[in-house]
Amino acid sequence: MAYHRKTNIKAWFLFGSFYFCSCTINKSCVLLQNKRNPFGMEKKQEELKHLTELVLGIKIRTPKDFELLQKEIQQKTGQQLSLSTLKRFWGYVDKDNVDYKVRVTTLDILAQFAGFHNWVSFCQTNLEEGDESGTMAYRNLYLSDLQAGTHIILRWIPDRIVTMRYEGDDLLTVVESIGSKLRPGDTCRCMHIVENTPLTLFSLVRNGELIGNYICGKEHGVVFSVRK
Repeated sequence: MAYHRKTNIKAWFLFGSFYFCSCTINKSCVLLQNKRNPFGMEKKQEELKHLTELVLGIKIRTPKDFELLQKEIQQKTGQQLSLSTLKRFWGYVDKDNVDYKVRVTTLDILAQFAGFHNWVSFCQTNLEEGDESGTMAYRNLYLSDLQAGTHIILRWIPDRIVTMRYEGDDLLTVVESIGSKLRPGDTCRCMHIVENTPLTLFSLVRNGELIGNYICGKEHGVVFSVRK
């Protein structure tokens, strides 16, 4: 059975065991049941939670974690989500509320925080290795595009935050390290950073001694931000 309505939105988006095909104005928007949809709402929401924690650099478990997330979301996206909204989405409160439906605006903001344009673009990606039904649009950073003196902030689970200064010619100096074995003053080489994948720092030097290579985010990869 199909439900028809008018719309002027051009997009594909997923909702539970259904999908919406939105068309141009004066055409029908058809709601079709799609039980074989591989990207169900719950699955994609769980993936979004995981990416959000990856960007934040911590597993979200306590009220203080939600306060930190709220602050980081506002700083990165310029938008605000209430603490109650975040706690409900993570199941921290109202776990047994079967009537709770997350708003698309909430998903849009979280997707933007995770590095996507919106919830629709997030749903069009595939985060599982070995699944050929979609592809993941990872952010890339080529250090040759940066100016010397630019700071790169790397985050990975659990609670690792490393700030590095780009010196030019693929050389990085560690400025600050939280929860990582890297130390301020360490230098290394890196040409290319791909978000949500492990990052190898080459030729790590500490106090004039060559240590070797260092891998950040072996299990879940890293996320990055750039600060001039």
